[in-house]
Amino acid sequence: MELNEQQHNAVHYRGEKKHILVTAGAGCGKTRTIIARAAHVCKQGSDPSRLLIMTFTNRAARELKQRLKSELGESAEKIQAGTFHAFCLKVMSQIPKSFEINGLHIIDSDDQGTLMGMIRKEVLKRLKGPKRGFPSTEQLIHYYSYSRNTCSVPKHYLQRETDMEPLQIALCDEIFTAYQKAKEVRGYLDYDDLLQQFSDILGKKPKLRKAVCMLFEEVLVDEMQDTNPIQFEILKHFSSEGVRLFCVGDPAQSIYRFRGAEFKHVYEFEKIFPDSIVFPLSKNYRSFQEILNFSNWLLGKSPFDYQNNLEAARGKGESLPQLEDFEHQSDEASWIADYIVAGTERKLTLSDFMVLYRSAYEARNLEAECIRRGIPYRFIGGLVLTKSAHVRDILALLRLSRNQRDDLAWLRYLQLWPRIGERTSERLLEVINDNNNDIESLIGVLSGSMGEEHPAIKALQEAVSTFNNPTTCIQNIVKHLKPILSQRYDHWEQREKDLKLLEKVAQNYTSTSQFIDDFTLEPLNDTQISNDYNDDAVTLITVHSAKGTEAPVCIVASATQQNYPHFRSLGDLESEEEERRVLYVACTRAQNELIITRASTNRNAFWVQHSPAKGEPYFLQDIPEELVVKTLHGWSPDNAGGIGSLADVY
Repeated sequence: MELNEQQHNAVHYRGEKKHILVTAGAGCGKTRTIIARAAHVCKQGSDPSRLLIMTFTNRAARELKQRLKSELGESAEKIQAGTFHAFCLKVMSQIPKSFEINGLHIIDSDDQGTLMGMIRKEVLKRLKGPKRGFPSTEQLIHYYSYSRNTCSVPKHYLQRETDMEPLQIALCDEIFTAYQKAKEVRGYLDYDDLLQQFSDILGKKPKLRKAVCMLFEEVLVDEMQDTNPIQFEILKHFSSEGVRLFCVGDPAQSIYRFRGAEFKHVYEFEKIFPDSIVFPLSKNYRSFQEILNFSNWLLGKSPFDYQNNLEAARGKGESLPQLEDFEHQSDEASWIADYIVAGTERKLTLSDFMVLYRSAYEARNLEAECIRRGIPYRFIGGLVLTKSAHVRDILALLRLSRNQRDDLAWLRYLQLWPRIGERTSERLLEVINDNNNDIESLIGVLSGSMGEEHPAIKALQEAVSTFNNPTTCIQNIVKHLKPILSQRYDHWEQREKDLKLLEKVAQNYTSTSQFIDDFTLEPLNDTQISNDYNDDAVTLITVHSAKGTEAPVCIVASATQQNYPHFRSLGDLESEEEERRVLYVACTRAQNELIITRASTNRNAFWVQHSPAKGEPYFLQDIPEELVVKTLHGWSPDNAGGIGSLADVY
């Protein structure tokens, strides 16, 4: 594998330091570096099975394994690569008693909501006085998950980070405790349990920690900047047993603080691991220098020293980045559509264009414009396929075919059928739990309550009988449930395509249980798994979904003061600086052309001013003239409607 000098020094390091951090700037070949390191260690005589690669998506893990196979051949299959969650699940499933778990049935965020909501409802019955202002189910899940991922005691986290009264905090803590017990009784684990139980038990049982960690000689971590405290604790377990760490990350691309990701894990790596060395990668293979000059300037305005000045291996391009200003967002969307259409006349394809938004809501005007003009597009960062109601109905029966004691799957599946509501399903569930000794007795009980010919029973029987064949099992479930689903949901033609996608994905699996776990741990957008993904279409994408992507022409749209930094981050330096990194990630996706667009006014629930407010930060203010070409479109003080001027930024 061809490496530049910086990459070679990191990959082939043989000095006295134990741990290695590679700070790879955007487009600097971090994936190539981590692959080269794994290949190098194996070629030096290490057993491939003693290498562990930690990623943040299963897709990244698959890509790494495929590329390693071209370097190492079949021996690459022995290397373990996957997400933190998948790794913890794999280890705990092999020795569940050692990890003190009662079951290995993973529940997703929607199941969490159902279970947390049931418990919240019961606890609030005892709350005297008005219940208004008490956290919603969604807020409770967020509070509990965030506190666990940041290794905080939930009660202390609520006292520190919210303005709730002591009684409310005590009730929240009671709900969290009851939620944990409810999962344990049912044999459920949520996402956070996988990490917390794994880390806690390794911390509590030194012999087990040594046995697990010493299975590996080196742990390679991709996207180190995205690790949260509990993931970082897992890495520290490995280092405490003498296992080498080879971590690749970029502090300038740390944009997941809302999930608990810690910027300092990369920024202060040498302080945290004194026995370590840092290798920076600054040669960028993605973008022209003009794009990097702008991106470097953006980071250079930060009070943090990112030590990240990127140089383009491709040299200079033909044009500077463009800054396009409009009065209204509708004008902005129309111009973007015009620019894309004009690009096709320059021999560019629609798939050469990527339009990046701070939030999914911001893309609606351009979506409408694309639909009106018949411009094919795909949106990434919106609805997740496996969170769609009709897909979750299919997955509920799929889960029941594996585990007939899955209460949450039963409640969803039973309520799918006519004349079975919440109360009836709960009554049936009590009968099921009292008689659920084996599948035959279960079918008998259901037949007595619902009738032998009820389609719900027929579907369950066929799903259970074909469970060992993922494709056949899902095809049978779709066949049996399609009549009721097509009556229950509108826009059935599109929904039916989603079910066909499930069948296609199932063909890649030999284990139905693995299919269920993968889809639960890492829900996918339909665009991510559709065979039509490579069709010629414009990509509309949220910046948080754009990590790891690139395109010849990138348009960073709605780059207003309220979005960069996002208005919710104002007043908190760390939050504001993460917003700078969000904009940096957006800009560094561009290969050949970078266009930034913004409108002075925007239509949300009401008209708002998007020109810079005095005293508030705005990352795109005072841009040096030599870095961008600026254009005003149809704006003048006379037609601004008295809502402010973009002239302040020029």
